Amino acid sequence: MATRKSPASAEKKTTTRKAPAKKTAAEPIASVVAKHTPTYEDIAILAEQFWNERGRPFGTPEVDWLRAESTLHPA
Repeated sequence: MATRKSPASAEKKTTTRKAPAKKTAAEPIASVVAKHTPTYEDIAILAEQFWNERGRPFGTPEVDWLRAESTLHPA
C-alpha cells in the first residue's frame, strides 16, 4: 500500500527568474562611424535603441530611423 505525504511535508520549490537581457550595441556610436560606412544593420540597431528610449510608442518608426541615419552619417 502506498503512503501519502502530508500537506506539510509537500513543500513547493521556489524558482527565480532572471530578467531578460537588454540588447545593446557592441560598440559605441562614435567608433562605428569612425571605422566604416554604416550598414543597414547598424542603422536598424541604433533606431531600435532610440525607439526603446522613447518608450516603444506605436507608429512613426521613421522618426527613429531618420535620427539613426543622421547620427551615423554626419554631414
